[in-house]
Amino acid sequence: MILQLVIKKARAEPAQFIFVIIAIASVIALVLVLEGFRQGIYQQIRQIIMSRGADVIVAQAGVSNMVASRSILPQLSRQAVERIDGVVEAHPMTSLPAIYDKGGRQTPVFVLVYDTLGGPAELEAGRQLAQNREIVIDRSLAVIYELLPGDDFVLNDFSFTVVGISKDTAAFFTPFAFTNYDDLIDLYFESDIVGDLSTLPLLSFLLVEIEAGRDASRIAAEIDKRVPEVDAYLPDAIAANDVAMSRSMLGQVFQLMIVIAYLIGVLVIGLIMFSSVQKRKYELAVFKAIGFSFSRLAQSVIAESLLLTLLALPLAAVFAYVLSLLIQEAAPVYLILTTEDGPMIRTLIASLVFSILGSLMSFRMIARLEPVLALRG
Repeated sequence: MILQLVIKKARAEPAQFIFVIIAIASVIALVLVLEGFRQGIYQQIRQIIMSRGADVIVAQAGVSNMVASRSILPQLSRQAVERIDGVVEAHPMTSLPAIYDKGGRQTPVFVLVYDTLGGPAELEAGRQLAQNREIVIDRSLAVIYELLPGDDFVLNDFSFTVVGISKDTAAFFTPFAFTNYDDLIDLYFESDIVGDLSTLPLLSFLLVEIEAGRDASRIAAEIDKRVPEVDAYLPDAIAANDVAMSRSMLGQVFQLMIVIAYLIGVLVIGLIMFSSVQKRKYELAVFKAIGFSFSRLAQSVIAESLLLTLLALPLAAVFAYVLSLLIQEAAPVYLILTTEDGPMIRTLIASLVFSILGSLMSFRMIARLEPVLALRG
């Protein structure tokens, strides 16, 4: 009955029916984009850690994060870690926050300084580092500042040459760049950031490579035991810590935005169903006159609302996907995962819930309908 009613309305007023579907799809797409944005941030943070290629990550004692964290390791800690049975090599890596300034525009950048492990896993253009004063930058920096391999990249008055454009190397709204240790020392001494050299990071993390077949968790525990000035983590564990940190900092903000989007959805569905009931009040009065109860009519309105929402879902998925592509093209530092199972399932459930809540707004009108209206209709 409900399906027939919706089909009848679509045929009678196709323009209005299309407008209703687009309106509902737009609200669902908004929720889906926000959910995908949140999921993308967590995915970026996890990926920037997992793609460093380490079996175990060693940080300063008391530091349990890698992204946006300050960690300074003693220089001799590398030798101490490499003495542990099962460790093949402890590859050094330094994390250096900086500001890239060009043409009056400033962008925060995390510079990862590495030696033999920890560089960009995948390049979109160019090549990996081979000489001094070379740098690989994330795609978002290349797009924002229209940089190509061979261009100059001046950071704190120290000039690099861009040799590569990396993919998927942005996290926490910040692009990453990669250079080597010789350039780090030159950067410290030749740029305007040098103050007390002892306060500048020379070794932030150790990317530990272990022997094949060895238990990484046991080696991490042995590092903790024998090198007290450091803490050792499996990449999964430190990635989970960074994701938890981002949730604590941004989770409430995203939740508030998503709740507001849900409220907008309730209002949109409510207005649509209120208008639908208003236009069909004589028809509904006829149903009341022939014995249909309030609960039966209310169920029909809920069913109609759910059906319209389900019809709008495929269009909403298309809207969200296109919108995510446009956002990522304009601001490549963001990753919006609208097609992931998590955002899709949560948005589907939320859409059905706010379609039901929205239909409740018309119940008072249904309850006040008098069967005598059927005679006027």
